[in-house]
Amino acid sequence: MKIANALSIVLGVVLFLIAAQWIFTPATAAETLSMPFLEGDARNTQIRDFTAFFLATSIMCFLSFFTKKYEFIFCCGLVYMFAAIFNVISSIYHGAPLGLSSLISEIVFTSMAYIAALNFKKAHK
Repeated sequence: MKIANALSIVLGVVLFLIAAQWIFTPATAAETLSMPFLEGDARNTQIRDFTAFFLATSIMCFLSFFTKKYEFIFCCGLVYMFAAIFNVISSIYHGAPLGLSSLISEIVFTSMAYIAALNFKKAHK
């Protein structure tokens, strides 16, 4: 249970800090992810979607920590697993450069979430 607790808190805090950066300093957040800070409606979409992505997954981690239910952090891992898959697909099929640093983060976040989920699940058997 200690591993699950630690992973869910660490991952939740990291994701929350990224979400906070999108809320308070979105230009810096975009730069951190190697993307241009867009203009007009695209900027609204960029800030809204990235904030929602990171904040929602952060909340999932905290919900697992407080409720000890593996389902929440499992869902967080699912989101990052799909992000990793589509990172690769966009590179292969759509000519986008492979976001290697993002891919590594997505794999690490997925792994942390699934290891925590497994530990939460084992603790409740």
